[in-house]
Amino acid sequence: MKHKQKALIISLIDRTKDLQAQQASLKEDELLVDTYGGDVDEIITQNASHKSSSTYIGSGKVQEIKQLVEEKDIDIVVINDHLKASQLFALKQAISLDDSCKIWDRTQLILQIFKSHASTAEAKLQIKLAELTHHGPELSGLGISMSQQAGGIGTRRGTGETNTEIMRRHWRKEIKIVEEKLEKVTQNRDQQMKRRKQSGVSTVSIIGYTNAGKTTLFNAISRKEDKVANALFVTLDSSVSSLYLQNVGKKIFISDTIGFIQDLPTTLIDAFKSTLSETLNADILLHVIDSSDENMSLKIDTVNQILKSLGLASKKQIYVFNKIDKLSKTRRSYLSKKYPQGSHIFLSAKDNQGVDKLVDLIESKLLGMGLKRAKHLSYLDNL
Repeated sequence: MKHKQKALIISLIDRTKDLQAQQASLKEDELLVDTYGGDVDEIITQNASHKSSSTYIGSGKVQEIKQLVEEKDIDIVVINDHLKASQLFALKQAISLDDSCKIWDRTQLILQIFKSHASTAEAKLQIKLAELTHHGPELSGLGISMSQQAGGIGTRRGTGETNTEIMRRHWRKEIKIVEEKLEKVTQNRDQQMKRRKQSGVSTVSIIGYTNAGKTTLFNAISRKEDKVANALFVTLDSSVSSLYLQNVGKKIFISDTIGFIQDLPTTLIDAFKSTLSETLNADILLHVIDSSDENMSLKIDTVNQILKSLGLASKKQIYVFNKIDKLSKTRRSYLSKKYPQGSHIFLSAKDNQGVDKLVDLIESKLLGMGLKRAKHLSYLDNL
């Protein structure tokens, strides 16, 4: 059996902000660590008013963590936030100079999970780009050059500046190389989308919070067998399949892509924009929601905020309340009243319950948006 790495999570708590969202984020970090293959040994919180600009957490807390890492033989320290590269570098220097313990922020933890799930050249390049952008030049060599400067005999004033600039140019060059490779890899996808757009075939994209059941629904609709697991970020690459609408007499395309998460860093959204292009160009979004999740409303808001950042706030959505086998009648009644009729549906993708009704709703929405039936079915418009 593979040894699970011991992890320690650090989180700043801001009493002036939504505590439920902060607790949900902390719980999510535990799931992220588990998905990565780690085991959370301890969670440490600190009042956000003690936040340090140089090391993110206060100097006293840094020493406390350094001691815990040594005493408990911790493998990974995860900071539940998105840190500057300079802050991460300072923490590495203070806690684990020999790199025996990894010091990651939330972004790096997500990137490590992405790495383990990436299977295509496109996904691997997207992750590389996100890593370079997030790490910055600090974690790519600045510390080494500075250490060499400090330890050298007879070092001339200004050498550090020269080393730093060389390193920054190298970092920018690496980013440009990855971007060029990514552009070549994504050209094929862009051409496919262009052909679909020109052919007039409608597209429906499945979106939602990670682990809400998106891929299970995609498999149920398209009768594919994409990988499904009770873990975060199993799907990274966009999958596309066709679906024939019997009452319209035409086929449409259904796509499934990467799941969203609270505080998803801008660097990751930007890096995965080529994968998200299926969503950007869709006619309808199927927003899959785990209806049994106690933080359901928070996660709906998170997805909608990300859609807004992508310029998709006005895109037509169908709220797909999944996992109804775990939903009480009272809760279902409440949700039915809360969300407008015709804009939501209840189903269980795992049990294939309600999937046919979803297809009917998709047909109805597309017809309402101007999709024309095939000539041999045009009589249905008069019924």
